[in-house]
Amino acid sequence: MARLAIITICYNDRDGLARTFASVFGQACRDFEYIVVDGGSTDGSAELIRQHADRITHWTSERDGGIYDAQNKGWHMASAPFVLFMNAGDVFASADVLERALPLLTDEVDILYGDAQLADGRGVYAIKPHPQRITNAWLMKEVVAHQSQFIRRALLEKSKGYNLRFPIAADYAFFAHMFWKEHVNVRHAGFVVSIFDTRGVSSAPLRKEQAAAERKAIQRTFAPRFWYWSYHAYATFNRLIGR
Repeated sequence: MARLAIITICYNDRDGLARTFASVFGQACRDFEYIVVDGGSTDGSAELIRQHADRITHWTSERDGGIYDAQNKGWHMASAPFVLFMNAGDVFASADVLERALPLLTDEVDILYGDAQLADGRGVYAIKPHPQRITNAWLMKEVVAHQSQFIRRALLEKSKGYNLRFPIAADYAFFAHMFWKEHVNVRHAGFVVSIFDTRGVSSAPLRKEQAAAERKAIQRTFAPRFWYWSYHAYATFNRLIGR
């Protein structure tokens, strides 16, 4: 059985889906399941999926309840012990990412994470590094790019998947739950895994405000009380003095 299932979700983003397909199919290592969940696109995405159906393990094209509902559908279709969400528009940083990552998906690891690059229509413009060791303080301010996380599927089963109460930040809620409540084993891969297309839904200005509000609610639920209150007291103090 393959060690990894790559899951791609899409809705009316044929061009982004084509870029993701090229990246996934261009990996030097092909020992993985590939699952594609389309939300009933009308822009030719479903036709593109059909053209590549012989290289896809499972796929569906039907209406869904949004990003995380689609991702939940995807991991439910997987049988591999680890999953990676590489959604339409996102690509691997290089052709050897899986060749380097798969040997690291051992029984001692629950979530393997790497770094990410940020891109828009002009190409890569920045890197999002993740620390070698995730700390409470870091997680209060930052998120781990979901395109760079190899997640043990059993964790999603145990938590019943992504919480649809958080339409923008459910991936942060999942990681926060695993880190602060379940105390799972997380490990840094030591290299860049993905290139994140920042033109997506969560990067829109109004959605950023919603994401911040969701993250605050998530922290109230999962963060250790000391870290939640000390961090927000510090942030409030900085706002008051204009820093």
